[in-house]
Amino acid sequence: MSKTTLSLNQNYFTSEVTKAFLIDFENACMTMELSAFADLFKNYNLEFIEDYREVFDMIAHIMTSWKNPGQVSTLLEVTCSDSKCIFCYIGKAVKVYKWTYRHLNAEPPMNRVVYETQVGFYFGYNKNQLREFGVCNAYIK
Repeated sequence: MSKTTLSLNQNYFTSEVTKAFLIDFENACMTMELSAFADLFKNYNLEFIEDYREVFDMIAHIMTSWKNPGQVSTLLEVTCSDSKCIFCYIGKAVKVYKWTYRHLNAEPPMNRVVYETQVGFYFGYNKNQLREFGVCNAYIK
């Protein structure tokens, strides 16, 4: 198992809970705020899953690395697209989130530069139940 993957037993999420989790996950991704992911993991009791800490720490790194303290990093836009993994799980479906941002208090002209970064997540299902969730290594910068 990858250190960027959570594996869930077949009874952990029902299909209804899976649907709710995916909606809440999408909402967290649209904010790109670590607190949204912390709440998500807590609300769905994912902190009790093996490798939780490694997966959460990876997400924490991604969600905080784009911010530059003191320069007022501002999220401009988040887009989502479907892709395929080209690294660990070649061909596995991946949801890729790209976001653009600026550092408003940076020295001119750097305060006008628009930066972009991305992250990919994959989900494994069995009978509409979430069984696997992870960060795609191919999209980690």
